[in-house]
This record gives sequence, C-alpha cells and structure tokens, in this order.
Amino acid sequence: MDDKRTPMEAEVQELPLAQAHCADDSYGTAVRPRPRRSYVGLWVCVGLAVITGCTFCVIAALSQLRLENGSNGLRLVNGSVEETQASENPIRSVTLPGEEEYLNAGENPGDLRLPLGDSSEETLTPAEIYEMVSPAVVCVTADSSYSSADYTGVVVDPNGYILTAIDNLNNAASFTVSFSDGSVFNARRLGEDLVSGVCLLKVNAEGLQTVRFSEQTDYSEGQRVYTICNPYGALIPNVFCDGILSKSCTVELYNHSYTVLQSSACPDSASYGCPLLDEHGLVIGVTTPIGQVLVSGKDPCFAIISTNLARIVTELDTKSSRNSIWSGLEVENIPEGYRYLFGYPGSVWISSIAPGSPLEGKLYENDILVAVDGIEITDAAQFERVIMNYEPKDRFLLTICRNGRLIPLQVSVLAK
Repeated sequence: MDDKRTPMEAEVQELPLAQAHCADDSYGTAVRPRPRRSYVGLWVCVGLAVITGCTFCVIAALSQLRLENGSNGLRLVNGSVEETQASENPIRSVTLPGEEEYLNAGENPGDLRLPLGDSSEETLTPAEIYEMVSPAVVCVTADSSYSSADYTGVVVDPNGYILTAIDNLNNAASFTVSFSDGSVFNARRLGEDLVSGVCLLKVNAEGLQTVRFSEQTDYSEGQRVYTICNPYGALIPNVFCDGILSKSCTVELYNHSYTVLQSSACPDSASYGCPLLDEHGLVIGVTTPIGQVLVSGKDPCFAIISTNLARIVTELDTKSSRNSIWSGLEVENIPEGYRYLFGYPGSVWISSIAPGSPLEGKLYENDILVAVDGIEITDAAQFERVIMNYEPKDRFLLTICRNGRLIPLQVSVLAK
C-alpha cells in the first residue's frame, strides 16, 4: 500500500471537542459557585441551650421553694406543729415523744439471756433437728438506698429478739425479717458487735419459737454438725445442710477473745447468721463475717461459739438499755462515687426516717448529716457512737445540708 506521508511527518490525531464546563472559553479555570450555607445545626444548638437553661432555672426555683417551705421556722409542740418567726438562720426544734412502738415490749432492758439446752439429751435424727429448729430460723433482709442483701437469723427470745450477723452494718438502712410460715416483720437494730458482725434486732411480735444454745466450750474436730441457712433469701427459706467440724480455735481481736468454729456444713461463705447445730439440735455457734478480719483478702466461713454469743448479746442489750436513746433516723455512708461526682459536703446521709416519727416531713431521705453539736460526722458508725453519749430527752444540734444549704435543727432524742 502506498503511504504518501513523509517519514518525518507527524501523525495527525483528531481529538474530541471538549465539553463546555463553564461560561467562559477557558477550560477548567472558572470558579464554581459556593453552596448556600445552612444554619440549621446552629439554631438547634441554640435551642437546646435555651431549653437546658430554662430547665435548670425551674429546678432551682422549685428546690428553693421546697427548702423555704421546709425551713420556715416550724416548731413541734406536744405533737402539733405551730409556726414561729423565721430568721435568717432558722433553728427548728423537734421533740420526739417516747412512743410504745419503740419500747422493749414491756420487758426489763438488759436482762436478755440466750435460752440454753441440755447437751446430755438424746441424739436426734437430722429430720428431727430440722423440724425442731427450722421454725425459729428466719431470713433477714438488709436494705440500703442502693443495694439489698439476705442473711440468716435465729429467734432468741419469744418477744421478738433476733440474732443475726451482717457484713456491712454501716450501709444497712432498714431490716425485714421473714419467717418460714410466710409472716414478715419490719425490724429495728438494737446494736452490733463491729468486730464479729453479730447484730441484735427486734421485731414487734410475741410468742415466737426460739432456738436453744449449748453451754459446751470445747468441741472435737470431726464431729457431726448441721446448719439451717437462707442463702437464697425468703424465696427458698431454711436450706438444711450437714458436715463435720473442721477446726476450733481461740483468737484475740481488739482486746476481745473469740472462739471460732469452722465447718464444712455451710453451703455458702456469705451465709452469715446461720446457726451451727450439734446432734442434739442445740446451737453451738452462729456464722459471722469475722473471717474477713482473720484472713485478709479472703472470706472463709467461721462461726462464733455460743458462749461468746451469750456475752455479746448481754453486752448489746445492756448497752441498748443503758444508752436507751434513738434519733429516729437510719443513716448510711454515702458511696464514694456519689460524693466525688456531686461534691457532697459530708460523708453520711439519711436513708430512712422512722414511720410515725415527728421527724417525718422535717427531714428527708438523702439529707446530708454534717455535724452533731459541732462534731463533724465522718461515717455512719461515728454518728451512732456520738448519739449514744446522750441521755433520753437530751437535746442536740443537728446540722444537715439540703440542696446546698446548711440547716441547723435542735432535736430531742427518743427513748427506746
């Protein structure tokens, strides 16, 4: 084929015409128009800020109104409320009358003794032991404002005295006692042994069946023992277990001597308050959280021997009688996370107020306890110790914090 192009002639290539992208004749040099700005996001943020500010203003106004209504100089006189002249720093005087609901059921306080049994009695079968002891074993529910826990307890007096053991007494605000027959009672704490965790409660009931305690002081490793516990609460009450006594020893803690028993009969290391029974159906000990003190970082299940329990119960009841006052308040330590998050000016708050108490309507749950007669309150146990220094009908100045404002109240204590 005859090619008419010269060797040095450049090959001609036709290019397609460029499409016009803009109004001018130059390709790719025109400035594109900017999109129209949208202010929707800005207006949404402004609206949210306005709504939030208005909400805070309303809440602050309502809180101030409630605070003013609660601190307008009310004074309780002979069970009735009358208004007094409000001042810049009002002090409300609240007198608590000695009401029958909080008395020791007409008994002589300080005379409580554990019922004893005879260790020379005949040996019982496990079924007989359960049938004899189970009606006197109860489920104790300890409630706080943010948790609830179940423990076991035993009736030690027909008039409603309950012996139990709890591992966090300071945070327990209220107690409920459930019996195996389905009856439920609100309980009041009379006192506790802070080292062993043994706690004495009182319910308003009479004619209750009680357990019996052994007077024996020495036990042999390997002997058969039994427990009746409530590790699952009132839902499945009175779980019966058997085992052997693993160890018996005496320890010294905080100037007190305790004889502890360890056994394989406890179904759960957290089954505090369970009665440890011998083959006669007598209580030889009650499981307590004392193992947390003896073995740091672990929680073995130990029982305090019955002879020690007799001493503890007598001391608690005597102390309850000698210092027979009550503030009408249940208090607990504020969780650390709450304190740091909200900047609370104290470590203790009110978790509940006794039903029917004149303090109802004057104090509220979550009011923060700051001081008693100028003494700063740092934990719930300290508050109880400070109150115990007063006598019935004494008056003390209670300083609380509510909604960021300190409120002083002059309170007369209630006799148990």
